Amino acid sequence: MADLDTGGGGGHGKKGGPKTKKKSTKIDMTAMVDVAFLLLTFFVLTATMSSEGVKEMIMPPKLDELPEDEQKKKIVEDKIMTIVLDENDQIQYYIGITDIEIKNTDFSEEGLRKAIMVHLRGDGTKPRCDEVDNQGLNENKCWDPIFVIKAKKNSRYRNLVDLLDEMTVTGAPKYAIDKYTDDDSVRIEQALEAAALEAEEG
Repeated sequence: MADLDTGGGGGHGKKGGPKTKKKSTKIDMTAMVDVAFLLLTFFVLTATMSSEGVKEMIMPPKLDELPEDEQKKKIVEDKIMTIVLDENDQIQYYIGITDIEIKNTDFSEEGLRKAIMVHLRGDGTKPRCDEVDNQGLNENKCWDPIFVIKAKKNSRYRNLVDLLDEMTVTGAPKYAIDKYTDDDSVRIEQALEAAALEAEEG
């Protein structure tokens, strides 16, 4: 009768088969990093910077930069409306340069906006120059309103921004920001004194 080998003894008693080699769990991220940089570069190069809330201003050229014929061109005083920003949100405005009449107003629709619209219309007998093709037209045959904005040192910057918004809302074709000088102060004081004297005499 044959003997049955049970596998015991002689170093043949080790349990289990041969050991399996463990696979590496390391992930190669090189390709993913390349794709990420490509996408980032694409979006940066194709993106457009937002300019919302930024107001573009075109400052008028200096007088010595204009052609001689433009320097000699006279501007009718009645076309110029000067708006002066004062402290405590107060606003003064007047038409022309000499023999001015100072008027006070505020930022309400019945205040500054109404005054701007009245100046834009003029006397109503002439079309606005910016609304018609005035090529070959005499400058006296169309109305060309101009606004000059001057801010005193004690005025608020917010008032200047609000005034520029009013220029945009009302569609003012020509306006410029100028410095408030001592001559402006003297001109306004003289106009106020003349108005007070005239009121007393009247």
